[in-house]
Amino acid sequence: MRALFGLLLGYAILVAGNSLLTTLVSLQLLHGQWTSLTVGLVQSCYYVGFILGAPLAGRLVTHVGQHRAFVAFGALGTLSALGFARFDAPAAWALLRTISGVSMVFIFTSLESSINTAVRNSERGRAFGTYLVVTYVGVSAGQFLLGTTQAAGALQWLMVAGLLAGSVIPAALLGSWIVPQAERPAAPALASGAVGISDGHVGAGPLPAPLPSARAQARALDGLHELWDAAPRCVPACVIAGLLSSAFYAMTPVYLTRIGYGNAAIAQAMGIALIGALLAQWPVGRWSDFSERRTILCALAIMTAQASAVLVVARSHVVVDATLFVYVSLIFSLYGVIVSDVNDRINPGKRVAVSAALLLMFSLGGSAGPAVAAVCMRVLGSGGLYVFTLAVTAGLAWLMRPRQALAAAL
Repeated sequence: MRALFGLLLGYAILVAGNSLLTTLVSLQLLHGQWTSLTVGLVQSCYYVGFILGAPLAGRLVTHVGQHRAFVAFGALGTLSALGFARFDAPAAWALLRTISGVSMVFIFTSLESSINTAVRNSERGRAFGTYLVVTYVGVSAGQFLLGTTQAAGALQWLMVAGLLAGSVIPAALLGSWIVPQAERPAAPALASGAVGISDGHVGAGPLPAPLPSARAQARALDGLHELWDAAPRCVPACVIAGLLSSAFYAMTPVYLTRIGYGNAAIAQAMGIALIGALLAQWPVGRWSDFSERRTILCALAIMTAQASAVLVVARSHVVVDATLFVYVSLIFSLYGVIVSDVNDRINPGKRVAVSAALLLMFSLGGSAGPAVAAVCMRVLGSGGLYVFTLAVTAGLAWLMRPRQALAAAL
């Protein structure tokens, strides 16, 4: 994991900027008197970018390496963020959100494939928990930055661009650059006692599994086939995780605005809620290393449904803030457990492709989440957002319910 230090530090800075950008887009559209449905459709385009980028992400990251992919697509994200300061039409913002999504799916693929090749199965829950802790440190920091400038000021867009641009500095300068499989020379014969013979890497300690060759990644859906064969129930679970995540990020600022929160209160509520996501990652990851991961997914879904039921009717700011803290700690623990469960079951040589496939499934859910949640809010009022999440999490609990015969088969 020390070799990933630069990537993880750069990633923390990047997600702070991306988190600030996501909330800014929703609030600026509301400030311009656009409807919640418009907000939902524009924000869905972020995940459309994921869908467009995910089939190519595994192959490209394999070719150029994790660090190079991070630097290149961090720069692309910076350019898209600057576009928000220049244009104010929803159609232009939808295109910019799509570009943001494309850049982020390549970055996520590079990070997640690096982590999954660097750890053993018995450590994967904790490793992914650490990765998600870094994620939510950055995400929460980005929300608190929302209150540092005026709601409609251009400075906020420049702050986003500065964070995204700054993220590539530690990624480029710190830690070891991971050499793609296609660039590794053949391993020489090593003296007795040397380690790392099989993958051409010489060093001490546990070694990452080799990245698959470009030929192995030739078909964009290879990872999806591998994912379906190894863990079919995790495919819809990953879609549901995307639904919940995108609906929270895109529509919770709208929900809070409609129940009487101002911009400063929204920044505080979102930031505090995302601290809940941060605090939950390592304990849930640790729990999943010692228990059956799918049973844990069922338990998380049941508790999320209960929190959603409270948010449907709650209007007291104290109750909403406290329940959002619990709700967010639960929904953002789902993806790490799903990824750990999948990587316990797959061929190590397929991990880059499967990482891209998981992100594709997540982004399919993510692309639908804001739009469907916006429709529910339009029909049922502000609480419709959490009627939607209640229904979705009840479905996830049913999907992951303990089934001994099926569990043995899968």
